[in-house]
Amino acid sequence: MPKSSPDHSPAPSPSRPEASEPESDDWMTERQLGVVIPSFDFRVDYAAASSMGVGRAHNEDALLCHPRSGLFAIADGMGGHAAGEVAAQVSLEVVERELGTPEARNEIERYAKEPELENRRALFELLERTLGAANDAVIQAGRKEASHKGMGTTLDVVLTVRDRAFFAHVGDSRAYLVRPTATLQLTHDHAAYDTLRTSGKRTPAPRFSRRPLTNSIGHRRRLVVDTLFVDLAAGDRIVMCTDGVFNSLEDEFEFARLCRAADDAELCRALIQAAREQGEQDDASIVALSVKERFVKRRSDAGPRARDIVTISSSPLLIDLSAAQVLSALAAGVEVELKKGSEVPRAVASDRVAYIILDGMVELPSGRTLGASGLLMVESLLDLVVRGELPKVLERTRLLRIRHDDFTEVCAHNMQLAAELYKRIARHLATAGPTGPCG
Repeated sequence: MPKSSPDHSPAPSPSRPEASEPESDDWMTERQLGVVIPSFDFRVDYAAASSMGVGRAHNEDALLCHPRSGLFAIADGMGGHAAGEVAAQVSLEVVERELGTPEARNEIERYAKEPELENRRALFELLERTLGAANDAVIQAGRKEASHKGMGTTLDVVLTVRDRAFFAHVGDSRAYLVRPTATLQLTHDHAAYDTLRTSGKRTPAPRFSRRPLTNSIGHRRRLVVDTLFVDLAAGDRIVMCTDGVFNSLEDEFEFARLCRAADDAELCRALIQAAREQGEQDDASIVALSVKERFVKRRSDAGPRARDIVTISSSPLLIDLSAAQVLSALAAGVEVELKKGSEVPRAVASDRVAYIILDGMVELPSGRTLGASGLLMVESLLDLVVRGELPKVLERTRLLRIRHDDFTEVCAHNMQLAAELYKRIARHLATAGPTGPCG
């Protein structure tokens, strides 16, 4: 069931009271409207819901809503004899504790005051340490009791700071960003199916199971934590959910339609009901957070963003477009950062992806190198299959990642923009070919 921290949460506005709406013995919801989050520039509404799986004795999902800290999280536990429930709860308790320390709050506030690149990286490192601590705690708890041996959990955390949301992800629960023109799947399932797609060397058959997980909290000391952030604006919505919600809703159009429900509580009910109607029997849990009006004005940090816009606008995908068209196209983009020596994945978040390099350096399989404004894997936006070696990161590199489905959704909302973007894709492929991006 949803987990919250009422002792630390700000009281809801008297004119817009908190609503708690138990629907049945296995269904709980939490909801707050007009919430003020310290160090975050927007008011927010949020709702959380969890429904126990059909015929199950325990709900092994767990949710954390801590608006006082701008912290929201979701975990899907795994293991018999309620061990999954224990793993999920332990992981959330550690997340709440670690991100509530004075040291952690100081790092968060430092970024809120000075959104420099190094302070942003410090936040990612904080999130990685936090999930690492959760992993250690679950492993230790599993060793203390025989019935808990081998338990594990997925874990997704979002931290809202200034005008951005920072995500940390392990496992196969998911985080989405719902914008007026696109619903973006932000996280990549750490499962066998998606691992094969990411490599770009093999496309698994559709029947290939997403299980087993290749990465989760509690299963091994070496943990891989995916981190990313998104810029937020009024009208955006963050949705985090366990696989009991999305497993039976593979139609992204239908999922996106349900995610545009009038309010967050309605969204939670609609998604869980749709999953049940499709026969999904797993535990199903959701956290939904809507970004409302902006009420904090800070010292502008438009400088770095303006530089990124200039870089992006010079990319073969967006060159010579108007500023308004560039901004419209960016609704499909998510900034990510890859470390030196890593490969650039060809498929992420259950779909093929293209990239625009913001800064850093990438080496193509041909040996050619690309820097800022370089375009990678643009054939993905046409959903073309290209296999072979992946580009390698020569130094820490920031990229704008664009999924095929998100790009298609943005294009569907603006046909004139779509015509210009597809024209540029065709021109680029005609001169560079499907595997040799040119800068």
